[in-house]
Amino acid sequence: MRLELDDVQRDLLLALRAGLGRVAAADGRLDPAEVHSCLAELDLFALELPDDAGGLAFGLDHAAPVCEELGQWAAADPYRAGALFADLLRAPRADGAQHQPRDLDELLPLLATGKLTAGLAAGTGVVATPGTGGWRLHGDCALPDPPPEAAFHLVPVRHGGGTALAVVAVDSPGLGCAPTGRDGVRRLRLAGVTAHALSTPLHDADGLPSPLLVRARIRQAAYLLGLAAGAHRLAVARAVTRRQFDRSIGDNQAVAFPLAEQFARLEAARLLVHEAGWHSDSGGDGGGDSSGSAALGATQSLACTAELALQVTAHAVHVHGAAGIATSSAVQRHYRAAAVEATRWGAPAALWREAGALRLR
Repeated sequence: MRLELDDVQRDLLLALRAGLGRVAAADGRLDPAEVHSCLAELDLFALELPDDAGGLAFGLDHAAPVCEELGQWAAADPYRAGALFADLLRAPRADGAQHQPRDLDELLPLLATGKLTAGLAAGTGVVATPGTGGWRLHGDCALPDPPPEAAFHLVPVRHGGGTALAVVAVDSPGLGCAPTGRDGVRRLRLAGVTAHALSTPLHDADGLPSPLLVRARIRQAAYLLGLAAGAHRLAVARAVTRRQFDRSIGDNQAVAFPLAEQFARLEAARLLVHEAGWHSDSGGDGGGDSSGSAALGATQSLACTAELALQVTAHAVHVHGAAGIATSSAVQRHYRAAAVEATRWGAPAALWREAGALRLR
C-alpha cells in the first residue's frame, strides 16, 4: 500500500478542486446543481464503474480522494449515492438472483455519465414485506441533500433477513417527500411502495458486512474525513486572524495545541481510509480470508472519521467564537453536515463495537 497519493489520484483531486473553486460562491458555498455538473464534466461518476458499463474501472483507492474533496467543501455529494446505486445494480438480489432485472441493469451507463442520479436515505424506520409483485415498503426515513432531479432513492429497509437497501422510483405511488426543520434534510414517507430492487442483507449471519456495505462505508469515511479537514483548515485560518489582547488567539497554547493534535489525527485517519480502500480494491471484500481485512478497515475507518468529524467541527465553531454560530458561516456548514453524516451508517460507538468483534474473529 502506498502512503502517498499517486499521480492519477493527485490529478483527479486537483482537477476537482479547481472545478469546484470556479463555481463556488465567495463564502465557499456550492450549489448542488453546480457540484453535479462539475462531477459530470470530469467523468467522475464513471470512476468506479467497469469498462463494459462505460466506466473508467478505477477502484475505491481513487474514489476516496474525490469523496474527501467534496467533504472539504461541505458540498452536497451526489457521488456516494450514485456509486452505491451502481454497486447495488451489480450485486446479487435478495431473491437469490445474481443480478438485477435487465431494465435496472441498463441504468449503469446513465449513472456513468451522471444523467441519472439517486438520493440516499438514512434511518431504520422503513420495513419491507413480501407482497404481490415484489417487496412492499412501509414507514418513513430521512433524506439528506437529495441531488437535483433524482430519479431514484436508495432506502435502508428492515425485513426478516436483516437490514438491506431498496431502490424506489421518486414517482412511485405511495411515496411522499416533505421538508423538515433541518436545512437540506427531507422526510420520506412510504405507504405500500413497491421496491424496484432489494439488496441482500447488509450483514451476513455471522455479522460480516457485505461488500456493498464495505464500499459504502469507505466512501462515507472519506467524506467525513473531508468535512473534518475542511473545518480544521477554517479553524487554523481563524486562529491566525482572530486577535485578542493584541495578538492572534493561535499564539495561545490552549488554542494551538488542540489544533496540532487534530492535524495528527486527521493524517492517521487518512491512512486508515486509504488502507481500507486498498484492501477492498485488492479483493478484500470479495470473500475468503481477506474479506475480514476490508470489512474491518471500512468499519474502523468510518468509526474513526465519524468521531473525528464531530469533534473537529465542534472545536472549529468554538475557535470562530460568535461568528461560528451564524448559519451563513462556512464552518457552520461543516458542523451541520457532520451532525447528519456521522451517523448515516451507524453511531460511532456501535461501529467501534462492530470493529472490535471483527478484529477478534
